[in-house]
Amino acid sequence: MPDEFIITDVQDIAAEALPPSNLTDPEAEANSNKHSTPEFLALKSTFVPSRGDMGGGFCVIIEGKSGKTVFQVLWVAKPYATGVMIEPSKDWRTFIKRLPQMGPLDKDWGEKFQEQLKDILNVQEKRRLYENYTKMKLRQLESIIRRSFESTSQCVFSSVTDAEPVERIELERAKVIKPLPPSAEEVARKKREQEAKERSEQEEQDREEAKKEGVFEGTLIMCTPVLDPVRGKASSSLVPGDIIEVGIEGEGTSALIKKYLEENNITPVFPIEEIKDTGGKKFLYVRISEEVRGVVTITKDIKIKTKNSDVKETSPAHLSIFGDIFFFGVLGMSLIILLLVLRYFFIN
Repeated sequence: MPDEFIITDVQDIAAEALPPSNLTDPEAEANSNKHSTPEFLALKSTFVPSRGDMGGGFCVIIEGKSGKTVFQVLWVAKPYATGVMIEPSKDWRTFIKRLPQMGPLDKDWGEKFQEQLKDILNVQEKRRLYENYTKMKLRQLESIIRRSFESTSQCVFSSVTDAEPVERIELERAKVIKPLPPSAEEVARKKREQEAKERSEQEEQDREEAKKEGVFEGTLIMCTPVLDPVRGKASSSLVPGDIIEVGIEGEGTSALIKKYLEENNITPVFPIEEIKDTGGKKFLYVRISEEVRGVVTITKDIKIKTKNSDVKETSPAHLSIFGDIFFFGVLGMSLIILLLVLRYFFIN
């Protein structure tokens, strides 16, 4: 955007600059954490006549380090609606929205004042104001602008000027500036998240397809094949009864089984119980326990690691230990309750 003032319809600008009050953008919120110190400064000023019929105001938003103007609007009203005074202490969006209340826009006078402001608000002055916008400096700037406007219009003004730090996220939300491009770390993080999401969706789709193809009524968990390009057996040659090594992924039952196997140093090798071929996909159902089955989805011919002599086979009995503990625990509680009941009747 050119570093100069533009005379335009402030209603349109205000509508674009004012975001909905319930607007939330998680990505923009995350980016805003990197810019905790406001990088921009909004200069707001009104000039109203002590006598006469002309008044107006302007708002300039500058980037502090460069002094570049990123947003600007100037409003000059003639005739001036007597009694309407806008407070520059209001936030920059509210201030812009209320500028038209001063009266109808006069473009001719606006263009003249624009030329005056271009000379007063130079890059160096804007950078100095951003670095230290004290009340004294604002009053000095206010006095210079007022005298410049008065010499042009031959009208005496009273002026009020204020400054407001502005966060980058505000201007991004208002579409005044474009968001900064993401860093390499953010790009990598988003790529990982997208890949994880796609993988999860694919697993869920495979699980639903496997449920439709199979008739098993117990718990079905997703498994991944462990590849062995050298000594592995081609998936097209596998038959029920072959013992293959798999990886167990996911939460819930999958996580419990995986944790149990790791804690007991057991390699997840299971026998193939059933094979379903749909043409495009092949489903290998492995028996993990009486109640749990694993399904391996194959989309192309690959070599899968099968049971070797040095691999400890996973017995369903190992995984049914949870049921045994539960059974004996209930049995023990029942005996204790029975003894307490007998003791109560015999003693009393």
